[in-house]
Amino acid sequence: MPELRLTGKYAERTVAFDVTGAPDVPPQYLCDDPTSVPPMRPAQVRAAYQSRAGAPWELATVHVRGRYAPGDPASRWVDRPGGGFWLYPSSPHYTDHPKPPWAADLACALAVPALEVAAGPVRATVTSDLAKRTRFFALGGLDEISHWPMPAPLRPDKVRVTYLNGGDTAWGLDELRFEGPYVATGKTPGPNQNRGRWSYYPASLRDAPAWVRDLADAHRVPAPLPAGQRP
Repeated sequence: MPELRLTGKYAERTVAFDVTGAPDVPPQYLCDDPTSVPPMRPAQVRAAYQSRAGAPWELATVHVRGRYAPGDPASRWVDRPGGGFWLYPSSPHYTDHPKPPWAADLACALAVPALEVAAGPVRATVTSDLAKRTRFFALGGLDEISHWPMPAPLRPDKVRVTYLNGGDTAWGLDELRFEGPYVATGKTPGPNQNRGRWSYYPASLRDAPAWVRDLADAHRVPAPLPAGQRP
């Protein structure tokens, strides 16, 4: 098995919530043309988090969606889904954009992921929680991958290992993606050698070289997440 050196790690997480108690959102805050739509009654929130280099989760975006709530029960807008509105708490220009006051409070409450969130009259309860971790390694050695239609064996010098988590405590291996030059066995890659990529998934590892299977076994479970970053 080749020598691996960790060069970076990145994680992203998307948490969906059902929302109750949120006031109707005036048209001027919505993604839709404010001159042509009625207010929207929020029903769902989707919060996206990011983590770089093992840092705690950082709230990147909040998307609030629901259905239109026209005053006329015979309106053609009754029960139609709205495009909602977006919040970008991680943006340096976040404070420059108008937003409903309750939504700004909700974004503050969402800064730390939790199963239930409260912000004034608004209550949010998790309905799904999906996370992905990616770890990047530099590879050393002369191990190769050879599959049709590769023009020559792939000699990987990088590998990206991806894990998925569906809201429980167990991370599952999702993908091993190798990158390196196409180079004939025994030859030294040139400075402008053509490069390629090849991925293996749990279901396709049976067709992988023995050293890839050994690498997958050694990295089937990632290192524990830092405190505050477990789904």
